[in-house]
Amino acid sequence: MARVRILHLLTAPTFGGAEVNLLNLLRHFDHERYEHIVAFGGGGGLEPEFCRAGTRVIRLSERPLALRSVLELRSMSRRIAECAPAVIHSHLDLPNVLGVVAARALGCRLILHLHGLGIIPTRLLPGRGVAQRVWNIVARSYRRCDLVIAICAFQLPFIESLGLNSDRVELIPNGIDFGGFPRATGRARNGYEFVHVGRFFPEKDHALLIRAFREVNRAEPESRLTLVGDGPLRVAAERQVFSEGLGGKVRFLGARRDVPEILADRDCFILSSRWELHPITILEAMRAGLPVIASRVGGVPETVVDGDTGLLVAPGSEAELVCAMRKLVQDPELGIKLGDRGYRRACEHFSNTLVAKKIEAAYDRVLLGRSRS
Repeated sequence: MARVRILHLLTAPTFGGAEVNLLNLLRHFDHERYEHIVAFGGGGGLEPEFCRAGTRVIRLSERPLALRSVLELRSMSRRIAECAPAVIHSHLDLPNVLGVVAARALGCRLILHLHGLGIIPTRLLPGRGVAQRVWNIVARSYRRCDLVIAICAFQLPFIESLGLNSDRVELIPNGIDFGGFPRATGRARNGYEFVHVGRFFPEKDHALLIRAFREVNRAEPESRLTLVGDGPLRVAAERQVFSEGLGGKVRFLGARRDVPEILADRDCFILSSRWELHPITILEAMRAGLPVIASRVGGVPETVVDGDTGLLVAPGSEAELVCAMRKLVQDPELGIKLGDRGYRRACEHFSNTLVAKKIEAAYDRVLLGRSRS
């Protein structure tokens, strides 16, 4: 029996959340039933990893997909047609647009996996401005798909506003792998260790986190903060740390591939974002057994149970962030309890084994034209 061919569309094979998530999921899909192909623009560090995973890769464009890629839609659609997919499974906003065009031309099934922010109203994304308004308009084309996969319930009312009823929507949160990953020990050390993992982009609000840590460190001088990641605002964050007199208290590790080991050697994970959807970094922290302090935005409250697996704070509130950080510094045993409960929650609800089965059920639905029962 011939395998069902699934073509995944990505912007580029770089180390982003959606891209790494797909790479990990490919290890859990049933490859006897499905043949998976990954298509993208440009190149990146994940391209050889997709190849090593036994997945066929196709470069649709010499550059990562961007707004200018609209000029190449016809040629990229031809490359997609050569693959003869039964299902196009698109994972981000720009690939979604390409997926809509290609699926309509080929007459194949289309699943849009909403990792991007295109459907979220501008008023909920401070700083996104005109570009986000454009995406809100472009996202109306998504109604032409066969199925949408939402990664958090926060997205559901915005999906409905596009004209997609619940029969064409599946809620499948992001997942992570388990087994063989280190756990935090909760061991005694000199000073409480906070860690943040994320790109230095405006929405991550590193400036707020550094200001909050300054206040915590004044009261708890042995506390430390580790920042993992890179990006255009890293230099500004380094200058802020220097001006605040926090040299030696805040460490910048850059982009790293050993994040699980870094997390396991810390006491608490922090995400001070202005907006998020369903961040995998929080799941990784829960897998490590760390308590999570995070902004109450997007799908974060669906992942972190306030007071049970972590502490949620209002986005942009330095006072609430300081209060939550000091609470765990002063009561490390509470943090250990929150981390243990977070680990159990992650195992139960956010395993990639479970996520892969749900996605394959979605493939079956669209191929058979079934409504959700």
